[in-house]
Amino acid sequence: MSYPQQPPGQQPPHGHGYGYGYQPPHPEKGNLGVILLLAIGLPLLLLGGCGAVFFVLTADQSSVAAREALETEADEDPPDIQLDPGTAPPPSTAPPPSAAPEQTTAPEQTTVQEQQAAKIGDAITLEGNDPGLKVAVTVNQVFSPATPADTFTKPQTGKRFVAVEVTLTNQGQAVYSDSPTNGAMLIDAEGQQYRAAIIADVREGQSFGGSATINTGDSRKGVIVFEVPEAARPAKFQFALNSGFADQKGEWQLG
Repeated sequence: MSYPQQPPGQQPPHGHGYGYGYQPPHPEKGNLGVILLLAIGLPLLLLGGCGAVFFVLTADQSSVAAREALETEADEDPPDIQLDPGTAPPPSTAPPPSAAPEQTTAPEQTTVQEQQAAKIGDAITLEGNDPGLKVAVTVNQVFSPATPADTFTKPQTGKRFVAVEVTLTNQGQAVYSDSPTNGAMLIDAEGQQYRAAIIADVREGQSFGGSATINTGDSRKGVIVFEVPEAARPAKFQFALNSGFADQKGEWQLG
């Protein structure tokens, strides 16, 4: 059975041509939608992921920069605050400095031992520990050696007597009553010192007899005897009131 030929470009009439009810095949629409969805959605998904990564990196860098700025401001000195006149300054939060322990210094010694140097013939005015006690002491002369007054008061073997004649004048308001021999000291050229002999009389002068009492304005003269080695050379004579316990002492050069 032959079918009539149709001109090119024309479709056969319904029910004719390729058979009854036959339609030429068409591509399925479901696959085309999936392809379009992948072609459009996949680039958008990639662009979104890149944007999210960029946003996270940018936010992290911003937080680091902000933290560094805060640390820099904390290290810098605080700005000066200008206060209006009459406005009290803000209270300080710093703890008050601990008070240093008060140091107490020991009081200086008010008692000073005065040393006065003089020569034979000079007078030194000395003050005693008692109120109003003041005596002028003069060394008149030195006898070296001095001659024993009797055979009972001879010096020991290898020693000799040295006598120092002094005059005591009371220039104070108190009565001088003391033993002059207790406050006398003889020093030789080697620095050795000697106390006065307890019992010794010499021909060169009269001793004080152990003690003396001198009223205001009165004077006493006597010799003070020392027993020293034969080779000793007298160099200095020292004297102090109150049996030698007074703070002030006088000193005379004998040579």
